Amino acid sequence: MTKTSPKPETLGIPELAAAMADSHDLTKARAKAMLDGLRDEIVQSLLGGKRVNIFGLGTFEVRATKAKMGRNPKTGEKIEIPAGRKVVFKAAKGLKDQM
Repeated sequence: MTKTSPKPETLGIPELAAAMADSHDLTKARAKAMLDGLRDEIVQSLLGGKRVNIFGLGTFEVRATKAKMGRNPKTGEKIEIPAGRKVVFKAAKGLKDQM
């Protein structure tokens, strides 16, 4: 089965910083520093057990996962996947409605 739709363009911190700098009359370095600070603050909040809600975008939170049995795709051998934690993003209703 082949994919018919091309991969969407990916924007990273440098591209977002450049766009933010252009639209808000900032230097690219200042915009990048602001985005880096935002990212760091979100990570620290999640590590501290808090949820992060960005209005109009969505909510980040950490959820616990249960231990389960999996399968090694190479050998077919059953393996135990330990319980852990994962970061989950739930899109805001406004963003979902725009899609």
